[in-house]
Amino acid sequence: MLAGVHNTSTAGLAAALTPVLLMRAFSSGCAALTGIEAISDSVLAFRPVEWRNARRVLTAMVLMLALMFGGISVLAHELGVIYEEHGPTLLYQLGQAVFGNGPLLLVLQLATLLILLLAANTAYADFPRLANFLAQDGYLPRQLTSLGDRLVFSNGILALSVFAALLLVVFNGSVTRLIPLYAVGVFLSFTLSQAGMVVHWWKQRTAAGWLPKALVNGCGAVVTAVVTAVLLFSKFSHGAWLVVLAIPMLVSLFLTIKSHYRQVAKRLRLATDKTLSLPPAPTEGGAPVVVLVGQLHRGSFEAVRYARTIARELVAVHVDLGLGKADAFRAQWQQQLPEVPLVILESPYRSLIEPVLGFVRQFEAQHRKDRDHFCTVVLPVFVTRHRWENLLHNQSTIALRSALRAQGTRVVTTVGFYL
Repeated sequence: MLAGVHNTSTAGLAAALTPVLLMRAFSSGCAALTGIEAISDSVLAFRPVEWRNARRVLTAMVLMLALMFGGISVLAHELGVIYEEHGPTLLYQLGQAVFGNGPLLLVLQLATLLILLLAANTAYADFPRLANFLAQDGYLPRQLTSLGDRLVFSNGILALSVFAALLLVVFNGSVTRLIPLYAVGVFLSFTLSQAGMVVHWWKQRTAAGWLPKALVNGCGAVVTAVVTAVLLFSKFSHGAWLVVLAIPMLVSLFLTIKSHYRQVAKRLRLATDKTLSLPPAPTEGGAPVVVLVGQLHRGSFEAVRYARTIARELVAVHVDLGLGKADAFRAQWQQQLPEVPLVILESPYRSLIEPVLGFVRQFEAQHRKDRDHFCTVVLPVFVTRHRWENLLHNQSTIALRSALRAQGTRVVTTVGFYL
């Protein structure tokens, strides 16, 4: 009788644990298949027609991942191979069981290493682009929108490298401790993005075919929400608790940065339908002056006003970084400051410093005969209320000032605008 009760309780316990184990196994499998979302962030990088080529690549990746993951799972089950945290990897055990300790096992290990190196490139390809999207909306520092000379978001790559190195140090390079941190964050973002798409399709419900698309995204949101909950519950003590703390802190940081940029924009705003008045130029003396302007707002206008008071010859310089705003800026300048000549420097490689250095070098050469007056370069800067806000401004000014000093420009002055 006791044996029957024991068997009944064991069977009941197994029946109760089976759904939990299935959900945990499903969550772990989903975590192993992440990375395909990188395609959605890189649609514009494909050849035309972009969305069609991206869909083909995504379909091929899904099929390859499903085939490889399913094959490894079946092979591990047939060979009775079990992963151990402090032992060799599952793939190494499978290779050893299939190939033995011969050269093919070494080839398998080298191929795995190369694939992992290529996989690491996914973060460097897409995090800077994602940071650029957030920075364009004002939720991250504007420096993350700048393209480097190699046409990549260099600041985003540097930021990613710093944070990745910090995580490796904090978690002592343990993959077992890092995976929960990664998986919970990934699937939480999947859930939010899918739910956002449901809201998008609901707003577009007057269009034909919106309901099937909304149902697909809704099912996806439910599935990824279940995966997130299971991962958070099962991996909470293994490092997932950090996500619970980090995400609200990051959201608060994003909202703080957005609020700061909104206040700055309000502070800098100028009426665009009025001609701006400048003080009179000096009647005697004065120096040849170059003033750099990125946008026409109160900060840059104050720099132009100061430059006018010391300038015998004044020229404003704007660098076109290929964002398609040069014509609009020229039209605004001619409407509001027609008395100050504007030079727009083309920069096909999105470099800010090199075109400015070249123009200043040429400008100084034209006035080299005048030994009594030094060429002056005026840079507008923002004076922030709090020190941490300096990280959101003036980075290009600091780099330009250093480059001009290194080139030998003798007078480089900054005009502060108090935010």
